[in-house]
Amino acid sequence: MKKYLLSTAIAALFSSGYAVSSEPLHYYIIASQAQPFQIEEEGGAHEGMVTDIVEAVFQDSDYDINYHTYPFNRMISKLEARENDNWVTYGSPSWGNIQAENLSDIPIYNVKHSLLSSGKKPFEFNTIDDLEGKAVVLLLGFEYPNLEPYIAEGKLNEIRVKDYTAAFRVLNRTPGDTVFVEMESRIKYNLNDQNLDINDYQLQRFGSVISDYPIHLAFDPQMKPELQSFINQRLVEMRDNGQLDDIVGKYL
Repeated sequence: MKKYLLSTAIAALFSSGYAVSSEPLHYYIIASQAQPFQIEEEGGAHEGMVTDIVEAVFQDSDYDINYHTYPFNRMISKLEARENDNWVTYGSPSWGNIQAENLSDIPIYNVKHSLLSSGKKPFEFNTIDDLEGKAVVLLLGFEYPNLEPYIAEGKLNEIRVKDYTAAFRVLNRTPGDTVFVEMESRIKYNLNDQNLDINDYQLQRFGSVISDYPIHLAFDPQMKPELQSFINQRLVEMRDNGQLDDIVGKYL
């Protein structure tokens, strides 16, 4: 009888307000500029390549994901200020900001950059010299260290835009005079998302200027070691069982 009462008391404890609560994990999302890596739908629903991977890592775990969505520059300032500890977003060793300081052990995707231009006046790109006299369309807030020397010396002019809709609009209005430099996966996703025909544009590899590089999950530099180990272990498991490739493949 005593054993039954003890079991009942334990069950009541974990079904009451005294139950052990889950630990928060803070996931940071770039607003409007990061598709297909991070996509925020109307009503606050979240998806995307990185988002799906983060959610899979913490599925059936003791961590609750708190979503934080900000414009790029504001997000960076909040990460640097550690407004929330134990945060996760995505980054690369090539970027040189806080998104490069503490990365997952294995990459989750390999990035390729391309040039997009209007198909009305096609041209052949081989070297940076082929862009002389053209304006390069770039997303507002992002850094492009491979292009900055050419912009600084006046070899390239830059046009900054807030999103992909604006970038495509510039190309359509100024065929032959402008090119859009961006990750190939983002270009294709956003053209398709906006019901634009890729055959109306010219897409060329830009690897001779911006080399391919890996994307990782990026962690709070002061993340708890046990949490970081948990994430890295889950990523390895997801790579080995094919789950990482399956998630990435949904958005390509």
